[in-house]
Amino acid sequence: MPKCVLVIDDDVLNRELAKRTLQSNGYEVITAQDGLEGLEAIKKKPDLILLDVQMPRLDGYGFIRQKFSHPDPALSKIPVIVLSALGKTEPLFKRYGVKAYLVKPMNTQELLEKIQTLTAPPASPPVA
Repeated sequence: MPKCVLVIDDDVLNRELAKRTLQSNGYEVITAQDGLEGLEAIKKKPDLILLDVQMPRLDGYGFIRQKFSHPDPALSKIPVIVLSALGKTEPLFKRYGVKAYLVKPMNTQELLEKIQTLTAPPASPPVA
C-alpha cells in the first residue's frame, strides 16, 4: 500500500508540482489549499505532511500549533516537513516537532529523500 502525503500550500502551482512529483514516485497524495483545509484533511491520517508557511485563513504556524495540540495523539504525531521561502523561521517550527525544514525552491531529490526517511518503518532491533 503506497504511503500517503498531505500537501498543504495555497499556491496552486506549488501544490500541483508537489502532487505530480510525489505521485510519479509512488505516493498517494491529498491536497489542501490552506491550514483550515489541512486540519480537515489530516483526519484521513496521511503518513506525512508537506506544509507551506504563508497561507490565507490559517497559515503554517497556526496549523502546526493546532496539529501539535490535537486531542487525537495519532494525528498530532504525523511527521511534518515545512517548505518555505522564509529560511529564518525554522526554529519556530522545530519546537513543535517539525521533522524537516526545506527552503523553496525545493530540491526534489532532497525532498524525496526526507519523505522516504520519515515514512520508512522503524528498523527492527538486532536479533540476539
